[in-house]
Amino acid sequence: MIPGMTIPGTTDPTAAAGLLAGRRILVTGGSGGLGAGICGVLAREGARVAFTWHRDADGAARTAAACGPEALCIQADLRDPAAPGRVVEAVEAAFGGLDALVNNAAFSEAVPFILLDDAELDELMQLNLFAPMRLARAALRPMIRQKHGRIVNVSSFVGSRTLPGPVHYAASKGGLEGFTRSLAHEAGPYGVLVNAVAAGIFEGGLKHTIPAHHQARYLQACALGRFGRPEECGELVAWLCSDRNTYTQGAVIVQDGGTTG
Repeated sequence: MIPGMTIPGTTDPTAAAGLLAGRRILVTGGSGGLGAGICGVLAREGARVAFTWHRDADGAARTAAACGPEALCIQADLRDPAAPGRVVEAVEAAFGGLDALVNNAAFSEAVPFILLDDAELDELMQLNLFAPMRLARAALRPMIRQKHGRIVNVSSFVGSRTLPGPVHYAASKGGLEGFTRSLAHEAGPYGVLVNAVAAGIFEGGLKHTIPAHHQARYLQACALGRFGRPEECGELVAWLCSDRNTYTQGAVIVQDGGTTG
């Protein structure tokens, strides 16, 4: 029987214990916005959640409280090339392994491309693209050993569509989606599923970096007429991290309330 599937008439063991009962999951950027919403849903579904944060200590404390006493809160600057490896090692040491990685940490800034200098370009790429790649490289080692794992990269709908937005941010998310598709082929034979969520505009998080007139255009185009709620993204991420997902691989799933569909 395929892991995560049930025979008709039998009871799904995850129904009472939670979709992710016992799973050890690392989420980056968990102190606020989308990351906090994702962490909350994963914990509700029974996962042991570890998350990174950088500057927002109060937000990190709120996320830790929401995730329960087993939550592992790790302060890290993921732009440091050595940080991703140390973070994964810390999770393995605390939890005895790692079952899923959610690459959520990112930042954006509404600056015209021609005004950006090399240092600003490098800073954004280090966090938005290179850190997820380094984290995935470190996380794949235990996942390959156990022949099971899940990696979910949180991208953006601007990564693959011609929309107004910070050019370097869109480039970083486009790169993340290409990375997702290619890594899926390399990791698939080892039982590791790699997917991405191309998020629209969600309350909290990077919404504050989007000019008001672009937010208004988004709402006008959105079939649901509203911004997303972080926990709604968390629900999708939870399913992708679970054993219910047995055949979704290398996918970039757009979650934008029907704005670009």
